[in-house]
Amino acid sequence: MDTKLADLKLTPWLLDELNQLGYEVVGDMQHLPAEEMLRIPGMGGHCYRKIAKALGREPFPDVKKRVRR
Repeated sequence: MDTKLADLKLTPWLLDELNQLGYEVVGDMQHLPAEEMLRIPGMGGHCYRKIAKALGREPFPDVKKRVRR
């Protein structure tokens, strides 16, 4: 979990926001639930999925895939 957030190629303004909040590596965000991560200003779905993958989480565990009929 010592992957740096800068290595994930996040957007520059999100990286600045996370650094201001005190998050330097992915392991610092381990305690945050998905809802809290998505409330961080500048955090979009694409960046969230990158961070969730680095944390070893399923990005959206409660969402079921739709079945087309």
